[in-house]
Amino acid sequence: MKKSGEDFWRELRKNRFFDELKYFLKRLQEESEARRVRLVLVLNPRSTQAKRAEVEILKPLNRFIFEEKLVSNVTTFRYEVQPTHVDDNAKKLASCLLDGDIILVVGGDGTASIGVNGVILSGKKVKFYSIPYGNFNDIARTMQRARGQKVYAMEALVNEKHFRYALCYFTAGMLAESTKIFNEKKNRERLRRRKKNLIFSLWILFVWFIENRKKQWFFRFRMETLDINGKILGSKIFEPRFFWGGVSDLIALNGATMARILGGGEYYLGNSFLVRCARLGSFLGVSGFMLKGIFGRVSGDEVSASKYIFEHPASFEIQAEGELKRFDEVSKLEFRKVEKSLQIL
Repeated sequence: MKKSGEDFWRELRKNRFFDELKYFLKRLQEESEARRVRLVLVLNPRSTQAKRAEVEILKPLNRFIFEEKLVSNVTTFRYEVQPTHVDDNAKKLASCLLDGDIILVVGGDGTASIGVNGVILSGKKVKFYSIPYGNFNDIARTMQRARGQKVYAMEALVNEKHFRYALCYFTAGMLAESTKIFNEKKNRERLRRRKKNLIFSLWILFVWFIENRKKQWFFRFRMETLDINGKILGSKIFEPRFFWGGVSDLIALNGATMARILGGGEYYLGNSFLVRCARLGSFLGVSGFMLKGIFGRVSGDEVSASKYIFEHPASFEIQAEGELKRFDEVSKLEFRKVEKSLQIL
């Protein structure tokens, strides 16, 4: 190896993302030895950490490719997230992708979700990776554990129409609406300081749940669970109970973690995921859910699809990996596994 290469790796060790960058750059070298590679960079220039990402991630990457020339047969294409929404950006990204591309997302779950949805919508054969650079990085954390493997995302359908894909999780109801507090300016600034932010996140989330515990979320509905062939495995009626109240949350978990603090599993590697109808509208309910998720894993039923049929049309928020959208007049909600895989670099 040239001295310049030795200098590059020695200097890179000082970077707090050294392990992630080393893995990605080595894999990029390996891929480019056999073919010409187009590297598609996905990032949000309006992110509060965009300037730091340029210095810590993109500067070493450009130096590796263009200055030190430690890799050949690589060209780059940069997709910058537009100030619209996840679905619009995913469609625009999808239109840019080509077979054989390597996708690198630099950002948190919001940007990574655009990458996941864009790749699936494109139908192209690409390899995907994400370097965590946000307050919530469940997608990047899941990809770290799935290096070199194929993963399978979930799809959410509202009233039988496609809403979005998610690699890690969907929630509908109380948990979904609670994510609004993390978008408040004072809370986002506190999270960026990276000092005891886990404790802070838990605290503001817990306070929000206690303040909203008496709100009625889901009334009477039927839940159907299905296998990979669409055969109904079970059907159950949910309705409000005295003291415990009604179901407050519909949860579909596929990733290694959920909302950074709750443990998941390895469902992303197969054709099933975890579902749970949770009653979090009480002190005991929310406390037990959080403690079990933090020190163990979120519990539920393993299925390939789940349908929720509401007795009366309902209005609620659905969260896909931190990205929130409100729906009205919902008579049916479905979560199901996507058949087409994503290849992780």
